[in-house]
Amino acid sequence: MRIGELCKRAGVSHDTVRFYERTGLLDKATQPHTTNTYKHYSERSLQRIRLIVHAKALGFTLAEIGDVIHVWDSPTFGIAKKVECLQAKLTELDEKSRALATLRAGLLNALAKVGGDCTEEDIAW
Repeated sequence: MRIGELCKRAGVSHDTVRFYERTGLLDKATQPHTTNTYKHYSERSLQRIRLIVHAKALGFTLAEIGDVIHVWDSPTFGIAKKVECLQAKLTELDEKSRALATLRAGLLNALAKVGGDCTEEDIAW
């Protein structure tokens, strides 16, 4: 598929696709014909962009996404190393989840006390 179709199906801009290519998050598209400059993107490219968009929506940085993609695609990483790296990312995600749950509880506590008398105990969540 050409870049226009890829962008439409993935819900991203042309600039985003080109940026992902430049930074190595997305494989370079092929140019099957030497007579024109049209690039051809695969279904794999579409899946990769959807993965990146989803991971960004979950709060991952492009650097973090790149790390996971690199591990997954690298032929030098054996299965055990891939599992280890992905498990480390899951552990990090679990830690973030716990921190967000703590922050959420504190905000709910603060919300419940809005408009009431505030004591020093109320300030320390």
